[in-house]
Amino acid sequence: MRLFRSLAAGTLGIVGGILLFAWLVASFVLDLLAIYLTFGGLGVLLGIVLAPIVFVIAPWYAGLAHGFWWPLIVEYGGLIVLGLVFGLAEKLFSTRQ
Repeated sequence: MRLFRSLAAGTLGIVGGILLFAWLVASFVLDLLAIYLTFGGLGVLLGIVLAPIVFVIAPWYAGLAHGFWWPLIVEYGGLIVLGLVFGLAEKLFSTRQ
């Protein structure tokens, strides 16, 4: 049973890492697309430089101002999914029985 739990936890950790990378790339690309539609190429350059601000503000702005809700869905929905995957992996890694 212990071997199965460690294999399942390791697999979930790997899947979670792949999901995390895909989520980060998709979120950033959608944010930059929203900025490009609003501010053009110069806005994209500034968005890359100011990435943490873009990551928080751009999805809300795209949704409220333009009705483009996908950045918000991908970012915050992805946080929920990743939280569940990593929480389950942590539960499987715990040594208590």
